[in-house]
Amino acid sequence: MKGGYTGQTLNINLTKQTYQIEYTQKEIVYNYIGAKGLGAKILIDKLPPKTPPLSPENILLFTTGPLTGTPAQTSGRGTVVTKSPQTNLFLDSHFGGAFAAETKKAGWDYIQITGKSKQPIYITINNQHIEFHDAKPLKHMECLQTHKWLLNKHGKKTKTAVIGPAGENLVLFSAITIDGHRHAGRGGAGAVMGSKNLKALTMQGTQKIPLYDEKRFKQKAKEVLQNIQNNSFIPTRRQFGTPYLVKPISDWGFIPTNNFQEGKSPNSEAPSAESMQKSIVDSSGACWNCVIACWNKSSIKKGPYKGTSLTGPEYETFALMGTNLGIETVEELAYLNERCNELGMDTISLGVVLSFAIEAYQKGIITKKQLTNIDINWGKTKEIADLITAIAYQKGTIPTLLGQGVGQAAKKLGNNTQTYAMHVKNLEIPGYDPRGSFGMGLAYATSDRGACHQRAWTSMKEMKDPQYNRFSFEKKAQLVKTIQDERSAFFSLVFCDFAPITEQECTDLWNLTTGFTHTTESYLQAGERIWNLIRLFNLREGMKPSDDWLPSRFFNETFTDGPAKNIKLNEQEFQKCLKKYYTLRGWNSQGIPTQKTLQHLNLIDYQSIITNHR
Repeated sequence: MKGGYTGQTLNINLTKQTYQIEYTQKEIVYNYIGAKGLGAKILIDKLPPKTPPLSPENILLFTTGPLTGTPAQTSGRGTVVTKSPQTNLFLDSHFGGAFAAETKKAGWDYIQITGKSKQPIYITINNQHIEFHDAKPLKHMECLQTHKWLLNKHGKKTKTAVIGPAGENLVLFSAITIDGHRHAGRGGAGAVMGSKNLKALTMQGTQKIPLYDEKRFKQKAKEVLQNIQNNSFIPTRRQFGTPYLVKPISDWGFIPTNNFQEGKSPNSEAPSAESMQKSIVDSSGACWNCVIACWNKSSIKKGPYKGTSLTGPEYETFALMGTNLGIETVEELAYLNERCNELGMDTISLGVVLSFAIEAYQKGIITKKQLTNIDINWGKTKEIADLITAIAYQKGTIPTLLGQGVGQAAKKLGNNTQTYAMHVKNLEIPGYDPRGSFGMGLAYATSDRGACHQRAWTSMKEMKDPQYNRFSFEKKAQLVKTIQDERSAFFSLVFCDFAPITEQECTDLWNLTTGFTHTTESYLQAGERIWNLIRLFNLREGMKPSDDWLPSRFFNETFTDGPAKNIKLNEQEFQKCLKKYYTLRGWNSQGIPTQKTLQHLNLIDYQSIITNHR
């Protein structure tokens, strides 16, 4: 290795409580970059097909990218990669904070964890020194409390990755909390960690990360920093964080409301970035080495939840646990967000699970008795908070079922509940209703980990670029594919999703870090290769082409108010767009990569997977 990578990986076996040091293969990182791509390559090569996600054999990876921990802006990020217990498919869940940078400084490109401890444990990693500790004192401890306990025990410079009660109780959308305030939220990586009886990891590192051409790299990093600072949108991002989107998405009429029944809250005083800044925000904060500093450090200053503090809420929480649940004040939203964070669950999935439960409750499909006597409804904050706790601790028949996500809950409840179970491939839908942004419909349907806005966020282009009509599928196939390939490469370097860094800048920084000689074309092709590799993994694990679909609500029901009123998706037009997407990808009509595509992307070693799907 010339630079960017430490050249070493740590392989931990929890069953035996042993570890081995292995070596990063140059060919793999040259072709798959790092983080997301590196994790995908390890998972498909090392995980036996059809491995149950909550079994000891599943692999849990904490991966870094070649730029993680370097002077490049927003380079503190890392990725959790595993087989998702929620979707039974590939999962990459990205996180901020400083844990990933510290992992690199400790000398590791990635941490691989397999097996299952007989008793709850946590692991401390200090450079090359690894220890296993009894986690009984941490049992059922909430996330921030666990983080603080570990800092008190192992030093204030310690970086942490922990799970809360939801992860311990195997809630399938439980998260891993990083450094007390950031989260690898989606897809249930927290449940995988809990299934292994692993409560926490701590990380401390003091080593210098090697750079191939340090002088030129630092100069390029300064140029990128200057470009970020000069970007006209950064002041807005810095002032409001992600909640700046609440007002425009609501004004455009497609923010999820009452379980995606509407696209705009009827409450004119619904929580917003502006009311948040006025009422609860105390200061800002940033992930490691990030000039954008989009965190909102908040505390509730009035009402029954006075004194509650948290980092956030973020846009997705505003959407899925705010308007989607009929919550009327920013204080109530913040309280629900804090409960979700500390119990250790993904706010997107939980918000959709809760709205599904409310609609099913209203329709008489589930009863108050089944909800342990919780009388839920839109806007009933206390009752919703009680249900959140019941789900986290798996108390009661229905709360336990809801802990499996809306896809499984609807399947088991029956009674037509699948028509309003808002998910794709069992992963709940984020905060952009595709009836107001058709491109998001295709993005959700084709996302590599189930419904996800980060893989191809088309909404802003559809709102602001005249060539893209948001109420049409025209040009959306190419748009979605292009963004997916670029984001796959970007999330493998790995940078923050919000950083305005160009493809050329990404390529230059990668080369100056490593000594590689990539072009922007080969950089983007690496993203396309990663996307196709994950498609192959998902096909191997049982995904069907028919899974590239959307909930029937989007095709059959319309909003009664707002700019997207009376709009619904047309199934034939969607199907036509999906087939065009397959063609652009070099996949057959069933969404399976062709042999020609595998040869082009140097994936021919995996042709047996497509052979098995003929």
